[in-house]
Amino acid sequence: MNYRQMTESGVVKRGAGKLSKIIINSHSSGTLKIYDGTEASSRAYSTLTSAGACVPASHGQNVLTSTGALVGGGHAYTVLTISGSVSDGETITIGSIVYTAKTIPTTAYHVAIGASTEEFIQNLANAIEGEFSYGGTVAHPDVHVSANTATTLTIRANVPGTPGDGTATTETLANGSFPDTTIGGGAGASTPGTTVAAATVTIGDITYTILNSLTQVYKSRVAIPYQVLYGGSVAACLDNLKKAINGTGTAGTEYSTGTVAHPYVIATTNTDTAQTIVSRAIGDAAFTATVNALATTETLANTAWADSTFGGGTGNSNPAVTSDAATITIGDITYTAVLELSETSGATAVPYQVLWQTSEAVFLDNFKKAINASGYAGTTYSTGTYENMWVTATTNADTTQLVSSKFTGTVGNSVATTETLGNYSWTSTVLGSGSGSSGRLVSDTITLSAVATTGEREIKFGDVDLDYGLYIDITGGTANLTVVYE
Repeated sequence: MNYRQMTESGVVKRGAGKLSKIIINSHSSGTLKIYDGTEASSRAYSTLTSAGACVPASHGQNVLTSTGALVGGGHAYTVLTISGSVSDGETITIGSIVYTAKTIPTTAYHVAIGASTEEFIQNLANAIEGEFSYGGTVAHPDVHVSANTATTLTIRANVPGTPGDGTATTETLANGSFPDTTIGGGAGASTPGTTVAAATVTIGDITYTILNSLTQVYKSRVAIPYQVLYGGSVAACLDNLKKAINGTGTAGTEYSTGTVAHPYVIATTNTDTAQTIVSRAIGDAAFTATVNALATTETLANTAWADSTFGGGTGNSNPAVTSDAATITIGDITYTAVLELSETSGATAVPYQVLWQTSEAVFLDNFKKAINASGYAGTTYSTGTYENMWVTATTNADTTQLVSSKFTGTVGNSVATTETLGNYSWTSTVLGSGSGSSGRLVSDTITLSAVATTGEREIKFGDVDLDYGLYIDITGGTANLTVVYE
């Protein structure tokens, strides 16, 4: 407990606490008033009034929908088969590089024959990959090894689509052969690449390429950002696309290494045939215009966006709505009315968003909670929203919300109360424009007797809570008091 001697009106303490009791040591006639505050005066206040429907800020959205099977892009590949022994000097040509079988390698691109066909195939795979091979041999620039067995070597183009189709594949092996003279020749296991031009999804300046397999499958040879694994079905493809857009999941598995989360949108609701994307943030007019103009296009078979731009407005392409016309300001804090909290979609929480739900009455309820930091953050208002340091939201009706200064006296008079929200208005642009409401009295007039007395007399208050401070007003006489508080 704390003790304070008082002989005249004044502040006992500032800030929250408790009043235990007052001991009257001596007095003459007069009165006492006890305030929860720092002045014996009224509080500034103002009223926010709704005269009709507002237009809350909102995230834009678009939906990618599939109506049938997709065709992912693919890498050209071929299979070298060796069914018997390899002789010194025999060659395997892939593109511009000639690999020569040698009992004893002496220069770059020589490949040790080894003790068996299986060992030679492994040595050839190492040479193509630039690993564990004779000095000077580097990884092939155009292809990589995607698989090998005791008798076969699968060679795949580094770049997906058709560019690898014409890569030469020839040999002088007595006991081995390629199925065709080029990787994508088409004979046997020589499979052409599938064009990527018909396997893209574009959002803004980022193009995602849907592939049957990622370029980086073997030893992570080459990673090309923004590749998305088809995964064998439309549903799996959309799941992987969602992860690529959001930067979740596992890079190098569902999508390629080097892919980062999209800077403007986040993928949300996902079904077996549709993927919804929304803007990551709600912003001012310039930001909103940028988001709404983002390209949303695709080249995938049986797949379409609701509109060719993010906020085009067709079907499920809903334009984002600027926050410029959806704000309410109290002091140095600006609240934004939104149709959906940013964090609801999985984006980073933006403090001081207030959810508009159902009606203006419900919105004002949510606004009151945001001001007072009551209820649950992340539901009716955003996480990171703290109690307003200037005001308390008090009387609330379907169309009005009263806010009152936390401090008695003139300290709250200049606190800004402004808005840009349609059909909403404050009493004035500052809090103290109203006539003021009384500061909270802990105890109204306590009249001291007209006859001077001495000796202690206790007035107990039972540890009454104080929110803003403790002010004692001594009027019309003299008194010597001891105030007990914490």
